[in-house]
Amino acid sequence: MAHNEREALSPVGFEHLRVNVADKVATAQWYVDNFGLEVVPSGNKDLVCVADKDENFKFEFSSIPNIRNVYSDLHVDSIHVAIEGHQSFQKMAEKLQASCASQQVKMCRNAVGDEMLFARDPNGLFIELIHRVSPFCASPVKGATRFEHLALNTPNQMISALWYVEFMNLVIPWSKDIDAKANNFRDYRVPYVGDVARKMSFEFYDKTGSDYSFSKFSHEECHIAFTTHDPEKLAERMVFGGAKVVSPLRTGLNGDQFIDLVDPRNFPIRLIKRKEAVL
Repeated sequence: MAHNEREALSPVGFEHLRVNVADKVATAQWYVDNFGLEVVPSGNKDLVCVADKDENFKFEFSSIPNIRNVYSDLHVDSIHVAIEGHQSFQKMAEKLQASCASQQVKMCRNAVGDEMLFARDPNGLFIELIHRVSPFCASPVKGATRFEHLALNTPNQMISALWYVEFMNLVIPWSKDIDAKANNFRDYRVPYVGDVARKMSFEFYDKTGSDYSFSKFSHEECHIAFTTHDPEKLAERMVFGGAKVVSPLRTGLNGDQFIDLVDPRNFPIRLIKRKEAVL
């Protein structure tokens, strides 16, 4: 390898979003009942996890006392999680309205015809249920829904997207916005950044009217986790790009290895080398 070539690292995959909540068991059941997700083993009594039935991605719920466990102060344009695939939107809206999450159930349609339904979960976190005219990811096989993206309001979204491509080996598989004046080419004003397996993605945008709430979270309150076989080498590359290590490499009782960092925008990231895959 020439001295100016980057070392090839193993593929990086989205794995989970950790959210600290008041009641992890009740929260997990709410997602099972309302979105068709399923509880998956965590190997850790302090966590309850739910994934889509194709096991593309999962929530990891904890209930750690004396730290943030409600998110009702966050705006939908600050951070939200999108689940794709369901077509019975009116029924879903009625179901969510009755189940109680919140009274903030909103339905809308974008310029290309995608249907969207926004609701807060029992802890105030915004969830987007979306039915795509042209799905970005593979259609669900085992269930009606699948995780699609985690949306973040971030300063200069295109630079943020390119940082994940350059320093975490992720890819830009699609962009939401179409410029009709330029032969319908995607203009990448709202880029999506995904893993090479197309299992999950980030959606980045910069809306100045909403704050950058993720910069307020600790890793125990909220983090996004990625799997890699090279956590130390990947962390070194991320630090070279402006990330900061919060907790150096450590090994769990089950043999998993973890490194906690924040990206240049201060969003909490966990790198995990699993002894055995959980999805």
